[in-house]
Amino acid sequence: MPSRKIYDVVATIGEYKTGDGEIKKRYLKCGAMFENDEGNKSIKIDGLPAGSDWNGWLSLYEPREFNAPTNSPPQITGRKDDDVPF
Repeated sequence: MPSRKIYDVVATIGEYKTGDGEIKKRYLKCGAMFENDEGNKSIKIDGLPAGSDWNGWLSLYEPREFNAPTNSPPQITGRKDDDVPF
């Protein structure tokens, strides 16, 4: 029976400050929760955080693509006509 992924298993592992001074949480994806055709659920753990920043709690979030485009500013890249002199 095939299982489908229903949640990402995520740990909050600390905080960081943005350039604007806003405090945001830092997350680590630890695995996924699956459900089979019979409704049985299971969790696959890929890894757990180590250190004092993790409080032992894992949260479940709707799956999302972590490499999906965001509203962040575009990356600055070199122009095509830039030549390296060596």
